[in-house]
Amino acid sequence: MADAPVAADSSPAGRPPRWPYLIALAAFVADQWSKKWVLATFENEGDVMELVPGVFNFLRTSNKGAAFSLFNEHPEVLTVLAMAVFCLMVIFRDKLFLRTRLEQWAFGLIAGGVIGNITDRLQYGHVIDFLNWYWGYDWPIFNLADSFICIGVGLYFLSQLRIKPQAA
Repeated sequence: MADAPVAADSSPAGRPPRWPYLIALAAFVADQWSKKWVLATFENEGDVMELVPGVFNFLRTSNKGAAFSLFNEHPEVLTVLAMAVFCLMVIFRDKLFLRTRLEQWAFGLIAGGVIGNITDRLQYGHVIDFLNWYWGYDWPIFNLADSFICIGVGLYFLSQLRIKPQAA
């Protein structure tokens, strides 16, 4: 069954609804608050707080690169690229994110996460990471912004599976 359009949530001129920006703001605030907490709690890079032994830690790290520390040598390029992606997301939102609640949630989470990581890059020159899963495999260390982006992308893909193709 296809996710119903949220036409009732659209603004009068047929523009996309504005409430996803509140989701983006909430995601951004949660991300930035968590990173400020990490900086206040952990004095040095590499400091750790074991939460679930053998499974999960808070581990203060920084990442100049993208996911999995890719492109560490070019953090300024990643900052510009992230800004460009965010701007394109907003400009083409009406085309990329259909007016389903699922896609609007996806937009809000992705936007909030992208803005959170851009803020880190502009403020610190790197992204603050601290969530460390290592149960059976040492996963890359990440942050709330990364989580919001991944959840948003997952919701977007899920929404694509739920939309019925229209007949030509």
